Amino acid sequence: MKRNLLRFGLLSLLLVFAFVAKAQDVTALWDFQHNVPEGINNATNFQGKTGDIASTVDGIMLHVDATNGKLKGRQSDAQFNQGTILQVPVKSAKDIVTVTSYPNYHNYTIGGVAATADATDHKATTAEVAKGYVEVVATGGCYLYNVKVVQVSAIQEKTLYSTDFTNWAEVNHKTATNEIVNLKTLYSKESFTFTLNGVGVYPKGTNSKFADRTGFMETAKYTGEYKTAEPSAVTSPLASITKITLHQAATGGNRGIKISAKGDGDADWVVLHNVSIGTASGEDLTIDVNRTNCQLKFENFNLGQNAYVTDLAIYGNVDMSKTPMLGSFNLNGTQYQAADIFAEDATGKQIASILITKKQALISESNPLTDLVADNGTIKSTTYTTTGEGAAQKTVADIVVEANGDEVTYELTIGYKPDFTLTYYNIDGKTVLGTQTVEQDAQIEKFADGVDAKVSVADGKKFRGWSASLKKDDIKFTTSSVIKDNTALYALVTDIETANPTARYDFDLQKQGFCADDHEAFVVEGNGKWHDATHGWVFSTSDKIKVLMGGKGYIKMNLCQYSNSGDITLTSPSGKEIASIEAKAIKDGNIGILQNTSEESGEYVISFSAGAYLHNLSIVNLTTPAYAQDGNWMTVKADDAQSFITALEVANGNNAATDAARTYIFLPNGTYDLGDKCLTTISGNNISIIGESMDKTIILNTPEVEGIGVTATLFNTSTGLYLQDLTLKNAYPFDKSTGRAVCLQDKGTRTICKNVKMLSYQDTYYSNNNKGQYYFETSDIHGIVDFICGGGDAFFNKCTLTLEPGKNSYITAPYTDGSNFGYVFDGCKIVGSPTDKFDLGRSWGGTAMCAFLNTTLDANAAKNISAARWCTGGMNVIAKNFWEYNTMDETGKVTSPAENVVKFTKDKEVNEYNTILTADKAADYALDKVFTDWTPAELAAQKANITPTVANNQLTWEGDAQMYIVEKDGKFFTLTSEKNLAIDDATSKYTVLAANEMGGFGQSSSITTGIGKFFTSDNSEAIATAIYAVDGTQLSAPQKGINIVVNTLADGSKKTSKVIMK
Repeated sequence: MKRNLLRFGLLSLLLVFAFVAKAQDVTALWDFQHNVPEGINNATNFQGKTGDIASTVDGIMLHVDATNGKLKGRQSDAQFNQGTILQVPVKSAKDIVTVTSYPNYHNYTIGGVAATADATDHKATTAEVAKGYVEVVATGGCYLYNVKVVQVSAIQEKTLYSTDFTNWAEVNHKTATNEIVNLKTLYSKESFTFTLNGVGVYPKGTNSKFADRTGFMETAKYTGEYKTAEPSAVTSPLASITKITLHQAATGGNRGIKISAKGDGDADWVVLHNVSIGTASGEDLTIDVNRTNCQLKFENFNLGQNAYVTDLAIYGNVDMSKTPMLGSFNLNGTQYQAADIFAEDATGKQIASILITKKQALISESNPLTDLVADNGTIKSTTYTTTGEGAAQKTVADIVVEANGDEVTYELTIGYKPDFTLTYYNIDGKTVLGTQTVEQDAQIEKFADGVDAKVSVADGKKFRGWSASLKKDDIKFTTSSVIKDNTALYALVTDIETANPTARYDFDLQKQGFCADDHEAFVVEGNGKWHDATHGWVFSTSDKIKVLMGGKGYIKMNLCQYSNSGDITLTSPSGKEIASIEAKAIKDGNIGILQNTSEESGEYVISFSAGAYLHNLSIVNLTTPAYAQDGNWMTVKADDAQSFITALEVANGNNAATDAARTYIFLPNGTYDLGDKCLTTISGNNISIIGESMDKTIILNTPEVEGIGVTATLFNTSTGLYLQDLTLKNAYPFDKSTGRAVCLQDKGTRTICKNVKMLSYQDTYYSNNNKGQYYFETSDIHGIVDFICGGGDAFFNKCTLTLEPGKNSYITAPYTDGSNFGYVFDGCKIVGSPTDKFDLGRSWGGTAMCAFLNTTLDANAAKNISAARWCTGGMNVIAKNFWEYNTMDETGKVTSPAENVVKFTKDKEVNEYNTILTADKAADYALDKVFTDWTPAELAAQKANITPTVANNQLTWEGDAQMYIVEKDGKFFTLTSEKNLAIDDATSKYTVLAANEMGGFGQSSSITTGIGKFFTSDNSEAIATAIYAVDGTQLSAPQKGINIVVNTLADGSKKTSKVIMK
């Protein structure tokens, strides 16, 4: 049968933390989200040093050890970097430490245990109490909302008595007069009574009006059912009553229970609750009492009607220092602290279980617990009861501790650890090669006989051992691995690495599972080793990495800002120094490139002149170029994701400096499928990625897991990124409840997206820098839930916002904390779902800011926009800066109301205001007001149209662009920095597009080169053109790849250019 609040109260005592948050406890808080105590965010600034932070309680301090990390207060959280240690003071093994982080940034351990949620509780152990603190250690990038410790008092609020009345004897409400019910409390061990007059108890009672309950206390109707006195149920005094909780029900309206109390200082009964029931079918009540030597009285609110109480619990303060308490004991020579393992059940009994290895003897009368010590009182008795046979045998030891005339039973169950099965799988992940049995918590010791020989190993590959999954660099098993459950072991077979002239080898040094022993192309000499998931591997000056290369190429490394200043040097097999770079990154994770210009094949050496961390390392052999290059322009191979990645890596390495000259990466039409790779990083400054067309140049990834911080197709940390004429697609599926899959996570600034389509469902675009500046123009962003989210100032100019069907939508979720304008949409169009409602946005956090100006709604959007137009409930904060101006339908008719007063709420906070801007106020959101020191629209402006001409088999045009695209019959033909091109095609149509300053190509004019349409232009510079291959062979027409074009001018001089043909 269903039980509600009081039933839950009965069960909740089984939980370790159920009894600790009481009025007598001391709660100290360090709240970075709300700057409490006041000034904590400014005071918190530790890097490379130690110190203390005051809490909300005088004398309770948080110790910070940031010798190898950083803790810095920000506006609404604290940056908690890897390696930082917090020491939270505790006094008893009942104290609770709680750490709450920014969503999805809980990369820390608390008491040595990794956090798995944004809010994590930890009960102090006796060992931690002995030290005086619980350690919280950052294991990766974290942002803390708050740290809290509840130091538990000896005076505890406890559930003294609770009942659902099914354990009471039946009493008739019509005849009960001075009927006494004798009871006893838990913890305080007080005998007390209920005296019933005109109040009955029905342990098996049911009522169709509240059919979910069985058992209740019922007051009689006065005087219709009981005339002797006004019906009441009165308790005898209890030493302390802090509150009561109950569930009441009724069979109609205008009736319910009346509750009064009388204790020390009360001259008469004090009414605590005397109102009609709100929900006749049942409601839960919590009534504060807070009295000593206190009685309770239950009566009718309406004397002429019945009232029903189905559940009741009485709480009071108890001095637990007087309670019998077990301290410690030895089991087969191992000492256990009772406070670490026992938890209290609903009857006040202490319960614990311990599993032991089958190599040990079970506890019994002949092999008893030893060295039993009571922390309070004495050990009265210990009894042993053994049941079961063989491995299922167990013993229950009942240890009775007595003190101050009271007893507490500690019930300890000792059993044998179970055996778990190890299953060995072949490389397909399905074929079982063998099994093995290992006891829980035991080491493997030896892998199953013969399984290694059954593994499928093809030529050129090698068996490396047994892994936890088929994923690359997952944890490998060794004979010392400890087994905790049934376990699958997968055969790990990988390529034998060689000095291959075209191979690429990627080594993720941040993964703990990366094993250098599994690689021939990455061999560590010295003491280099894995440090942690943030820093990767650490190397000293005496360490070297020996890598295999087939000749020309490069070594790509993600560098760490915590490295020491010094060089990382690449030396060839013959001992010649090839290249060196600075080991210490300007920004954590920046890419460093060691260019290898040597043609030697063999073992190269990477050495360090100072201690350094490496996040990852890649060996890229480029004996055959991965992309074509013309100055600072790179043209990748169509449909070749690795060609794109290689070009991007080189650009990142070349453009690490903040004032780096712009590098341009051009992607012809095609799909650049990154597979399950996420967070493809753009760290180099001033990089342009230009596609041939928005719809046909697609960068795609398919993450294996969802999450706003881990799934992005592209991850930008740079300044000055420019994207144009391409699609970013995150193909993680959306299941209508969750599916956070980011196309672009932008932690950089001054990013421009022009003609960029983003395809996903939730968190499609994530601006992850509160100080960032972002500009979108004529782009198309798709999604359902919060698909434009984050911080910074972002201006969307004439963009399309496309709502995918599937569920009701929120377009934006601003977390604009510290920015000036937040999200501004001007002249954009919303393409609605035909079936689903939508809101313009909802407040995620910070001071959420968003303005929609001059927006056009298509027919579906106009039909399905919500009545309030915004989500009225805040996710984490209340909305205060959501605005709208001049919204129109597709005919140009204004559809936004003249006034739209919206009541926004978050918890108990309410903010009601008119969200419609006046024309004057809307003008404050103009582009030049949002960005006063940056002109992105000018940077994104396209070059004027180009009209090419043809003469003497030469296509020529005028212009001042640094680069041009020539299209042939509507398809990409070549990229050239020249203003002429030799052609040999009498039937094709050519189009020329000029690049702007950022590399984006504008509109074009074309010319058809049919036989009858050739003509000689008086303005033509070249009187003759010759085309050569790179080896000097003269060609009749441009060929695929690099062409050398020599133009002979009218004055006899020659002009040479390089033209790349696809």
